Amino acid sequence: MVMIHGGHGWLINQFLSPLFNHRTDEYGGSLENRTRFAVEVLKSVRAAVGPFFPIEFRMSGAEFAEGGYGLDEGVKIAQAIEPYADLIHVSAGTYQKTFGITHPSMFEDHGRNVYLAAEIKKHVSKPVATIGGLTDPAMMEEIIASGKADVVYMARQLLADPETPRKIEEGRDEEIVHCLRCFTCMAERAATSTRRCTVNPLIGRELDGTEVQPAPVKKKVVVVGGGPGGLYAAYTVASRGHRVILMEKEGEVGGILKSEQAIPFKREMYQLAHTYELLARKAGAEIRLNTEATPETVEAEKPDALIIAAGSRPLVPPIKGLDGDNVVIVNNYYREKDKVGDHVVVFGGGLAGCECAIHLGREGKKVEIVEMRPTLAPDANVRHRPLLLAEIAKTARVHTGYKGVEVTKEGILCTDPSGAQVLVPGDTVICALGQRSRTDVVDALRDCAPFVRVIGDAAKVSTITNAVYWGHWAGMDI
Repeated sequence: MVMIHGGHGWLINQFLSPLFNHRTDEYGGSLENRTRFAVEVLKSVRAAVGPFFPIEFRMSGAEFAEGGYGLDEGVKIAQAIEPYADLIHVSAGTYQKTFGITHPSMFEDHGRNVYLAAEIKKHVSKPVATIGGLTDPAMMEEIIASGKADVVYMARQLLADPETPRKIEEGRDEEIVHCLRCFTCMAERAATSTRRCTVNPLIGRELDGTEVQPAPVKKKVVVVGGGPGGLYAAYTVASRGHRVILMEKEGEVGGILKSEQAIPFKREMYQLAHTYELLARKAGAEIRLNTEATPETVEAEKPDALIIAAGSRPLVPPIKGLDGDNVVIVNNYYREKDKVGDHVVVFGGGLAGCECAIHLGREGKKVEIVEMRPTLAPDANVRHRPLLLAEIAKTARVHTGYKGVEVTKEGILCTDPSGAQVLVPGDTVICALGQRSRTDVVDALRDCAPFVRVIGDAAKVSTITNAVYWGHWAGMDI
């Protein structure tokens, strides 16, 4: 089958769309004229491939941009091209205007574009496909069963877990590694013309091989820390046939990802840790919860190799009042949601603070963000950040260039860009001032095995992406 792409602001879509098409000849103006180029392309391809070769036409069901076409015209476009295509693939939006709808971001519902295909399907007789943030097998099954579409597509999900279709077929849904919709894949392409995926370290490294090969000499390996980096390291090491013991001092794996369970649009990050845990256990890793790694407990195992993935702890500077009862550390929000009032000051405008602010704003709270730097979320990737800032504009009041000097019961006393002292009011303060590596744990354990690797935040406060990558390659080095 050949796909002809007539959506997303690419060339054919630019003819179809009144947003782009301002021509005054036979290819512009009326809908018949604007569909003329698409029809000519389809006829030309049909002439080249013959009557029995399937042709798929991909289109945007609606453009969601001022000056673009809506669903009513999307239906008419589908009807115009239907005689010349065998499958109508309905997506949405344009790269130029609605990137986070074309590729639904974490701030959108899964399957947010399915209704476009469902409506178009009512008006055509050819099969219709749908796409857009689809990762859940049950949701995809319901789309087909209810007749909303004849075909479901996945894109980013197959970067996150290329084995998704096979796992569904074999009834292993719980083993699926779900796409986080974090846009690392697309941000990396924009930055370096390569691909990376936060949850799949093999993406972009296919020339190195996509199969984890057994180690020629089997060893005993201790992994310290059950965050994403430690869990993936344990999975890789166990998959190579080594004996693996992962020590996690708390009663649940996840590390910093545990804090994401309270934010609905980030819940997949919380679930990621448990998927990695399942994969690691199935690969043969022994995971010991409520087990703190000390020099004594590690050395007692006599490991051949040690991977330290002890993570980081919240950065809480010695600012007056920051230890008050009205302060919640962002990592602990999931435990202390009930302490948060209706007027919240998020102290720190990095990625974690901004995403928490969006969540609180969506809950109906009045939200202020205090950030001493001139911009918000410089640690967000180039694809995610514009969408995040757009959500911030809907949900929070922003105070950039404000340096917090004291936390009070009334809010945060700040020095504003002019040097004046002002109060940013709020009954609750969320402290989101960053993380600091657990270097004390690293220093205590560094000499406990002949081979040692330090990964993730324990090495340098960074991203889930780097923690997973470093964990995988540390495992491959043993």
